[in-house]
Amino acid sequence: MNKGISNLLTNYLQAFSHPLRIEILEILKEKERLCVCELVSILKRDQSIISRHLNTLKRAGILDYKEEGNRSFYWVKNKDIYKLMDMVKSILRQEIKKQQAILKVI
Repeated sequence: MNKGISNLLTNYLQAFSHPLRIEILEILKEKERLCVCELVSILKRDQSIISRHLNTLKRAGILDYKEEGNRSFYWVKNKDIYKLMDMVKSILRQEIKKQQAILKVI
């Protein structure tokens, strides 16, 4: 694989490496376009923390945004991101089942 492609893929996947970012993406799955203030209310976290994670997702190319007055609205650029998340969840479920089967034998 081309080193440039490897770096792009690494940067993209690193954007998923924090639980709060996953929560943000799950919320945006339910409500397609949200203001930062709505995320603050839903997640019960400081605006600065949420904004930092939104910026990480935006820099990775996962989110897009628009400023309207003094509010910023965010949404997922490509809904295929949820297919990726579902595939990872499926893999994790399979691994958990394997581990549970091993524990039953012990």
